[in-house]
Amino acid sequence: MMDQPSRPDPTASASGGFRPTPRQVGVGVAALLLIVFILANFESAEVSFIFTTVTLPLGIVVLVTTLIGMGIGATLGIRRTRRRQRRDS
Repeated sequence: MMDQPSRPDPTASASGGFRPTPRQVGVGVAALLLIVFILANFESAEVSFIFTTVTLPLGIVVLVTTLIGMGIGATLGIRRTRRRQRRDS
């Protein structure tokens, strides 16, 4: 096998330390804002599901909704990537 030249790590700075990408900074800021929002909203709220209504702290509702949205987004992203790989190969 041929040895391929190693690629430089795009997150490493010239001094060898970690340097976050703009995307990582954006995700970090969004996560921090979400945490602050969740912690600031712990009053109870009624949530109506299809067959029932429950009372939960609003912060928990926001957290669960965010996790569901992230799961759906990840699933759709994986499907899109696989579809592109099949199309390109």
